[in-house]
Amino acid sequence: MNFLQIEHAVYALGSSGWWGGIGIFSLYVAVIWIAASRLQGEDALRRFEKGWGSALLLLWIGKHIHLVQADLWNIMDNLELHLCGFSRFLSIFLLLFGWRWAYYPLFFWGIVGGFHSLLTPELTSGDTTYMYIEYYVVHGGILIIPLYFHFVRGMRIGRWTWAKVLATNLGLMIPIGLANYLTGGNYMFLCSPPKVENPMIIGEWVDGMRVCVDGSFNAFPIYLVGFLVAGTAHYLLLTGLFWRSIRAAES
Repeated sequence: MNFLQIEHAVYALGSSGWWGGIGIFSLYVAVIWIAASRLQGEDALRRFEKGWGSALLLLWIGKHIHLVQADLWNIMDNLELHLCGFSRFLSIFLLLFGWRWAYYPLFFWGIVGGFHSLLTPELTSGDTTYMYIEYYVVHGGILIIPLYFHFVRGMRIGRWTWAKVLATNLGLMIPIGLANYLTGGNYMFLCSPPKVENPMIIGEWVDGMRVCVDGSFNAFPIYLVGFLVAGTAHYLLLTGLFWRSIRAAES
């Protein structure tokens, strides 16, 4: 195990690394689009989804084996305690078992988180070839999968799902903040903002990372307020975009 924090890799919008990732995502979309459009019947779709979920599970196992072998695994970066990490498991649960409850948070976490992760990528587990491909498969997948289940499988969010997911976000901040304090990590970016250039990131901790470093509470995380405001706006926008299907499902 490596006890040093991994150097995060950031790709600027429009850079060669960024375009390479968009290429991986585009190929992913094309493969799923072709497969979903050609499959007929419940049995065929379920076999496809189980194969898809199994591949994502193996990718996750392979990630941790790779990080251990590369001496990059540590508790500060490699516990799956970001919202995108939670979304990864929700995706796997949804694909393998069809658990509808997993769809609701995944719809918001996956579409919003996946979009911004592709727009302004920050690879928190290192910049090896495996982790580069894994990043775009996972973050592309958490965006694709809820849309697949909406358009192909007919799953729908409710009119107040956005508020329930937002409340879950707030509730998670307490245990994840404790995990950060115990591990020295920055999960859910509660201790410091991401390193990427993104309009959702506004401000810092007023006095630095005081809560995560020494346990004092005399600093205020301005950027987290920006996260909550921007997150709420994104959730409402998604609800508005899919409002017609929400109303149709209720009637």
